[in-house]
Amino acid sequence: MKFSVINFIIMHRNSIGLVLCLCLILTGIISIIYDRISKNKFITLCSLFVEKFGARPVEVLIYQDGGFFFSFMRDAFFIKSLYFKENSFHTRGMDNEQIRFIKELPNQYTDWLRVKVRFSIVGIIFLFMMLSVFYLPSFI
Repeated sequence: MKFSVINFIIMHRNSIGLVLCLCLILTGIISIIYDRISKNKFITLCSLFVEKFGARPVEVLIYQDGGFFFSFMRDAFFIKSLYFKENSFHTRGMDNEQIRFIKELPNQYTDWLRVKVRFSIVGIIFLFMMLSVFYLPSFI
């Protein structure tokens, strides 16, 4: 019998799935800890925004006290401003001056957002890898 990656995955599906599940859980724990650590950076960013525009964005106000599960929604305004262009689909309804302000801030005020996005991407990758290990071989 020839060795193939698919055969290996099928033979060790539970072990691989367990490792990926543990990686996913570890990523989640690290994200929760990082969210707690970056709380002060969020407050600083909001203070800079309030100094410039007089109030926090509505998206931030809605989710600011929502805890960890709403922290990504709370930061979505700033994340969209960092990653997307003005007048794009994702930034529609947002003030272009506010978007430029966020983009032009020094990295020391926005690096924590980039790290948070990367943790989220890694977690999603682990989730899809884990699901594919369990469900993909059954279709082959």
